[in-house]
Formats: sequence, C-alpha cells, structure tokens
Amino acid sequence: MRNTRKYVILAVVAALCLFMAMPVMAQPKGGALMKMDAFTPIAAGYDFVREGKYEAAKNKFDKAMKADPNNSFAFNNNAVLLEREGNLNDALALLNRAATHADAYLDKVTQTCFAGGGCLAVKPLREVGEKSSIAPIIQENIQKLQAKIAETGTAPPPGSPPPMVPPAKTK
Repeated sequence: MRNTRKYVILAVVAALCLFMAMPVMAQPKGGALMKMDAFTPIAAGYDFVREGKYEAAKNKFDKAMKADPNNSFAFNNNAVLLEREGNLNDALALLNRAATHADAYLDKVTQTCFAGGGCLAVKPLREVGEKSSIAPIIQENIQKLQAKIAETGTAPPPGSPPPMVPPAKTK
C-alpha cells in the first residue's frame, strides 16, 4: 500500500511539472524580447517621428543604438530620418547594418509610418514572433533607397570602388 501511494504521488508531481513546462516549450525558438533600455527609447522615438519631432526622435534612436549596438529597429528608424534629410548613402549604410542582425530580433512590429521619405519607420511591440518582422521591412527600405539613389544620381560615398561595368562586346 505504501509503495502504491509513493508511485501515485510521484506520478502526480511529474504530471504537474510537465504541465507547468508546456508554455515554455510552446514559445518560439531562439528569441527573447528586446532589452527595455533599447525598447523604451525606440518606442518614444517612433512617437516623436509621428509627431514630426525628428531631432528628438533621432536622439532617442541614438540612445537605443548605444544601449544595443546591433538593434535593427534603431538602425532602421535612424536610417529613415537620414533618408528624410537627404543623406541617402548614410541611410543605406545604416540599413545594411540593420539587415545584418535583423533575423535576431523577433519582436513584432505594432505600427509603421513614413517620415516624409519613401522608407518606413517602425514601432516594436513587446511580443515575440516566430520570425523577424523587421527583416522584410528593412529589405523593402533598402530596395526603395537603392532605387532613389539610382534615380537621383547620388554619388557613392568616398572610398567606394567604382561600379564594375562589363566590357562592350565587339563583333
């Protein structure tokens, strides 16, 4: 009788442990929420963008980039402001850096807006998704910016090699 009671209690405890572990096992693989010291200034900066307070927004995004040097949300939003100011090459450099780390940021996007240019600024949500929601936005912004650079004939940054042109075909 004592052995039976011991096995029943052991089975109940094991079932409770398994039941409590199920929410953890159901979470998306590999990602945690963005740190608050980066999330808070990005969210505030986005709100400043929506209000047209671009210098205040830039300060917030710079603060987030210092708190998290690889934060794709901060780099994307700062690039949007640079594009708005006409600093297309600098904006493209920030977007390329944002794209490098974008897959590591699984925070969902709650809002997007234009800041007067063609690129989208984003506001993160304190919720983890299954895959990066910022990565496709960054890629879209890169494509828009590359098209704008080609359209306006903006010179590449100094020190960059000239574009490779294939030799003309001769008959």
